[in-house]
Amino acid sequence: MPKSIPISVRLSDDDVAFLAGYEVQGARTPSDKLREILRAAREREEGIQDVAACEDLLRAMARPAEKGLRHLQRETGIRSDFVIKLYERLPEMFAELIASAPGPGNDAQDLKKFEAALSAELFSLIEEIFDLGLTTPSRTYDPDLMDRRLAPILEIARLLEQRQNPRGE
Repeated sequence: MPKSIPISVRLSDDDVAFLAGYEVQGARTPSDKLREILRAAREREEGIQDVAACEDLLRAMARPAEKGLRHLQRETGIRSDFVIKLYERLPEMFAELIASAPGPGNDAQDLKKFEAALSAELFSLIEEIFDLGLTTPSRTYDPDLMDRRLAPILEIARLLEQRQNPRGE
């Protein structure tokens, strides 16, 4: 275990209150919490090479916003499967984008594998979003959202299909 060096810091009342309310799994004391904050800052600075650790960090960053949103949804009685789906899937996708990115020492095959993994994630999310458009009204805050947003995408899909099958085969 590396040598520990005690340090002393002066914190404002607001910072002390934040630290007291800051929730970190396994960290109970202010020292434990500060060590966790430093660990997370180091990972962000140095880059995270582990997809699971990166996803955990991204989820932790989004957790306060998601928690507040879910609370508001309960209060208002309305829910958006679209928004919840983004909170669920985007950290996975960003973790893959950040932690699996090929760099020096990789080759063209690694680039292709990286792109294939990202495209699989993205198109899976697109399919899930399209599924939300199957019901009327859609499972979004605005019940007409999916109908409005899908119309131009469906037009693009028709044009792509025509380009692939120029004779309507």
